[in-house]
Amino acid sequence: MFCFFQRPRFIAAAFFISVAVYFIFLSLHDDFEDYVKVPFISNLLPTTTTTTTPSTSSPTLIENAHTLPSADAYLPHFRAVTSLPGISLAEAKAGCTWNDEQGVNFMYGGDADWVKKERNDSELANHRAEWQAFITNDLMPYDQYSSRFSGRGIAVVAGNERTMKRVKVLLRALKKLNSSLPVEIHFFGDEVPPSTQKDMLAQFPGIFFNDLSSKTNLVQTGFNYYLANFQFKPVAIMNSRFAEVLLLDSDNIPAIDPELLFESDAYKEYGTLFWPDIARTRPENPIWAITNTICRMDEYEQESGQLLVDKRRFFYHLQLAAWLNNKNAAYYNMFLLGDKDMFRFTWHALKTKYGKPAKWLTSVGTLTEGKYCGHSFAQHHPDGRIAFVHGGLLKQIPNEVVKWQREERGGVYQAYKRSSVDERHGEVEKCGMQWDGGDYLPEERRNGTLPVWMCIDLYDVEAKPITDVLEGFESMFDEVGGYWMLNE
Repeated sequence: MFCFFQRPRFIAAAFFISVAVYFIFLSLHDDFEDYVKVPFISNLLPTTTTTTTPSTSSPTLIENAHTLPSADAYLPHFRAVTSLPGISLAEAKAGCTWNDEQGVNFMYGGDADWVKKERNDSELANHRAEWQAFITNDLMPYDQYSSRFSGRGIAVVAGNERTMKRVKVLLRALKKLNSSLPVEIHFFGDEVPPSTQKDMLAQFPGIFFNDLSSKTNLVQTGFNYYLANFQFKPVAIMNSRFAEVLLLDSDNIPAIDPELLFESDAYKEYGTLFWPDIARTRPENPIWAITNTICRMDEYEQESGQLLVDKRRFFYHLQLAAWLNNKNAAYYNMFLLGDKDMFRFTWHALKTKYGKPAKWLTSVGTLTEGKYCGHSFAQHHPDGRIAFVHGGLLKQIPNEVVKWQREERGGVYQAYKRSSVDERHGEVEKCGMQWDGGDYLPEERRNGTLPVWMCIDLYDVEAKPITDVLEGFESMFDEVGGYWMLNE
């Protein structure tokens, strides 16, 4: 399915679209403001290296490498990966025939510097050689660290007081769903002080905390003032006490017991579940050539509000994802938006297929006087059920509007839009972002001038009642304290 970006007619200039989309992206990634404190601290991985015995025979690339049973089973495959001839940017982008006239919903616009002037192959070859050298020389051996993790659990990266309030909503939802998965909260430095931890443990016994600034962590990281600390997610997975990790954003509410995902056929086969975002990766994006990957037209960008991975199989893959997010984050974040696609392109670089649901995301939101505003992504279990509702844009809606929707319209989860070709990823669906200004609110409820906010829309899809696909979700959201912001 191709997803077109259609600009609203009342937007005055493309500049404002670019600025808005940038800040919306930050809000989708679990709150930019939660982590902006001090400049980035150097954060190299430990210097332990993996030594390999030179082989006289040529290494063989394993076509279905995702079926390998353990991390160490990948080492011969990695030698084959790093022996592959590098592809040029022209070769990489030839796999996709999109063009700007089609209006495909790319995450970056045509005004990006690397679109207007494509990166040269020498630069891309140098960066390809860097990650290949890391894979060859600097991996931490699995057998030395495998005793540090076991079992299944949920990892959440959290920060300030507002983030922790969302974590409480998530924990209550898990309890209501009778989930038995343990939860681990990862934070940095003084973001979650002992007093807060004590309060959380009193309400939710059995949760765990991990300070990502602690020197006892397997992978060290620092605080990144400029890049919204996108490096925290892969580092949290690596440092988690769990062997099988379900990473969740704090504003992501499960609709079913997430433990069911571990038993899905897709996860059992691939050892991973990655979920789709709404946008595509441009053919000119340097990451295709850097990872020796031909551009794919059947693939969305990755939405990392949820991610499931088995470290016993992908301990080395995750090290590369963490390295890309830490060592060279400033470079890669010029054309990859933070943590989310570092996972997907790590798997591409290492020629390993990942598991994913058959369905593209479903947009969920409000429908007021015929005006649809999609503020959340509903993501699916591989069997087609909605598994999560990630409220990435819900945080941007003014409290006055949220309160009115709750009191007068029954809540903020009223309607959904699902593409009729959501399992045929090569087909076209017009979608994008639209402004909403709350002009449907009664004047007396406006509380002055409302700021505008952005909504996701599938333009040619009819909005339908949320009860068709998520019976009782609004009631659960209200019951577990989803409207906490109205009490501030």
